[in-house]
Amino acid sequence: MLAQEQKDNQHMSSHHPYYRKVQPAKRAESDFRGDCIYFEKAHLAAFDEPDAVATANAQFDHRVAAAVHAYAGPPDGAFWELPHDRDTLLERKTYYGVLAAVGAFATYPTTKCLAILAYPHYFATWEAFSLHSEPPEAVARSLVSEAILASSPGWCGTFGPNVNSAVDVIAHFTEGNYDMSQMHLLPMAYCYYDDLLPAAQEHLITSLLAGGTVHGPGNDDTHTSGFFLETWSRAGMISPLGIKKSIGETENHILMIMATRYLTNQLLYQRDPQLQFDNRRNSLGEVAAEYFATHPVPLVTVSPVPPHKDPTPGSCAFLLLDLLQRILRDDFSEYNAKSYQKETRRALVNLCNYAYDHEIRLAARMVLDYISAHFVVSTNDLRRLVPFRRLNEYPKNARDDQGFMTTAILDRQDGADPMGPTFAILAGNVRAYEMQHPPQQDPDKQWSWGIRGDGDGGDHLVDALSDYRIPPSIHDLFVNDLHRRFHQRLHRTVRDDEAEVGGHRNCDNMEIFASSPSYLITAGGQPAPYAIDPYILGIPAPGSEKQVGVAVTTTFMPTTYRHRAIYAQDLIQFSFFAEYGDVRNYGVAPDFACGPQIKLPAWVNHLQGTPYYVSDGNFIFINQGTPIDSQEAKLLQRPGFTTNEGRPGFYLAIYQENGLGLMEAFDTWLHPGVNFNEFQALVRYRNRALSLQNNVEAHYMTWNGNEFDFVIWFGLNLNGVLAGAEVMNLKYSDLDRNDPHDAFGNAGNVTNKFLNGTVMNSPSDAVVEITNHYLPTKSAPYTTLTLDMHDLLHPRRISETGEIEQAGFDNEVWLDFDWKGPNMGDACQPFSTIAGATAAVADGGVIKIIPGQTRERTTIGAGGKRMKLVAPIGDVTIGVR
Repeated sequence: MLAQEQKDNQHMSSHHPYYRKVQPAKRAESDFRGDCIYFEKAHLAAFDEPDAVATANAQFDHRVAAAVHAYAGPPDGAFWELPHDRDTLLERKTYYGVLAAVGAFATYPTTKCLAILAYPHYFATWEAFSLHSEPPEAVARSLVSEAILASSPGWCGTFGPNVNSAVDVIAHFTEGNYDMSQMHLLPMAYCYYDDLLPAAQEHLITSLLAGGTVHGPGNDDTHTSGFFLETWSRAGMISPLGIKKSIGETENHILMIMATRYLTNQLLYQRDPQLQFDNRRNSLGEVAAEYFATHPVPLVTVSPVPPHKDPTPGSCAFLLLDLLQRILRDDFSEYNAKSYQKETRRALVNLCNYAYDHEIRLAARMVLDYISAHFVVSTNDLRRLVPFRRLNEYPKNARDDQGFMTTAILDRQDGADPMGPTFAILAGNVRAYEMQHPPQQDPDKQWSWGIRGDGDGGDHLVDALSDYRIPPSIHDLFVNDLHRRFHQRLHRTVRDDEAEVGGHRNCDNMEIFASSPSYLITAGGQPAPYAIDPYILGIPAPGSEKQVGVAVTTTFMPTTYRHRAIYAQDLIQFSFFAEYGDVRNYGVAPDFACGPQIKLPAWVNHLQGTPYYVSDGNFIFINQGTPIDSQEAKLLQRPGFTTNEGRPGFYLAIYQENGLGLMEAFDTWLHPGVNFNEFQALVRYRNRALSLQNNVEAHYMTWNGNEFDFVIWFGLNLNGVLAGAEVMNLKYSDLDRNDPHDAFGNAGNVTNKFLNGTVMNSPSDAVVEITNHYLPTKSAPYTTLTLDMHDLLHPRRISETGEIEQAGFDNEVWLDFDWKGPNMGDACQPFSTIAGATAAVADGGVIKIIPGQTRERTTIGAGGKRMKLVAPIGDVTIGVR
């Protein structure tokens, strides 16, 4: 009998999660503020930090403590005590549907519970509880445990419980979204398990995590534990007028639900080793027939599940690996989403931290590495303005009547990309957050270094409290300005084979970046269709316009220095925003941008009437580099001027004709030996025949010798596109090698790869190489980090120093002295003897030992085999007499 066969004489030695957090050094509460994530005592020097990566790493725990302190709240009395401030610890959600007379509801712990559990680990004292006789750890344990025991699981995914028909879907529905809350429940269960009362531990795992309901019209209800069903990638199925319509689930929900089910199954298997909780083998095949004969869940016909070391097709582990591989093939379906990047990332971080299967843990880490590299090339001082898909709504898409962007580029509360604060904590390059708020605000809420809180510090806690760290070669590009010279292209393509898996990868568009230490130039991209088809009988679901991918303007973003560009209107912009197939904003090359219209910000226009603004025919030349002479430097000390050598600075050549515009930038920080007059003269000479005509190719040569053709059009409907700009036939300079790394990866000409350029390249499917040209090794003039998932079941990562980490092939095996079942070497079917584990583990591999003791005595490493023994949570004794 299946259930009996799986359980006879089988049990796991421990219910405790196989995870132990390294304890940080404790801080003083007086070093922090409660109204922001406060970095006064944990920031790099604005410039000239001698070893920026090492310093940022040394300050990491302090930045995490700042986030914990901000979200736990200011220490003004015991305001966390239940039930007086219950809403800070518990969220109550009521779910309504159009045809539902009475709404269902659920109550679950908020992110503040995670902050409270973390607080005693980061602070030596707790002023908020100074009147309590119990230590802070005991108070936190009591408060959060009580909140957990007062909670009930909710509904996950797109739909709440009362969405059962096409009418509900078209007219109105209450979203589920409980899986978003499960993202912070997972670290509470794994990382802070010992900080909860036993009853709360069990309720958290067996109810709040295991019992999330996944509901959708036409789908059988499932939960966030056990098997996946064939409907896992869809939110529902409706049949209006007898016409079947599948409703796809969104990418972020799929990943969150998958991560929760996988990580919850691990904990449930430790309590009850059933097949449905074995993530490597719980596919819906013939072996599960007996289970489903006694459970009201439809059986899906899949291949039988033989005993095998690799994850079985259809199992939780296999499906997760499949989704992670797809991201390294072609990026995300919900690319650069505002705000769903946060939710997707939390799922990945939890998998990277807590997965027992090496394959999952490594694959999730590799995807996080890719995200880090993508973010660093698309930002300048954490400020970001890139094309995005979801949510196309104000203020995320704020623009003026001409289509120029006006949204924020730093503070997510004002519409900026949501990931800046997360990477501020991870990377430590917080320069953009220095004195960012104007003095007319409440003087009690001013700070010199900090991230605006607004009570959302919890958005970053899952990342901040995780073990994931940015790889050194990528981290260097965050914190070392003079290493930020690159040209990068990312090209998403239509993947018909992925149309119903993990969201629709149905777009063909690009991102292009050209960076120099003093600025970042970003192409605005091209719109994309709906990730999920919203039409039902020709009627779009409510809010469907929010689901499209949008193009933004092409922008020139100066590196933060004297003026603070934190809104899009502070940038030089080309072309216009578009939410449908109206534009192709691809007019970007190293030091160059162009487009069908141009907007100059106030800091440019304020220079008129000074020697820093030179008008010459169709050209305008701007000096934001070194001062023309020392006397003028003294007279022109006003916002907008960069007058110190050895700091960010640039010259600009701006050309406008027939409503079209282009710009060349020259980095005076990178090339300090060129004066403003020399720059003007060379631009005029090299481009003396320049003329901008609508839809007519032109030619341009930049100061460093790069030359290319380009075209700008507007109103001619070129190839079905109303307006746009493109750069073609880029010839990188052969004579003047002032910027030798521009050509690496040939981002200017190669357009048929997922990634190519100075930093990221994809030499083959699901393989990403990340290069830093400023960190040479003994054997190469640059470092390369390789993320290789071309073999789905055996992820492989090669570090910057050449260390190879590969999952599968017995590179990591598990050992449980009390296990009586099959011995395949994974966490669910571990070896039970040291001899078995050491014989099976690959040379150089790892043996992870579950708590227990054994009398077995053997020679470890006989025959010269290298291996490492790890007890994830300790309590292991070998050789007991």
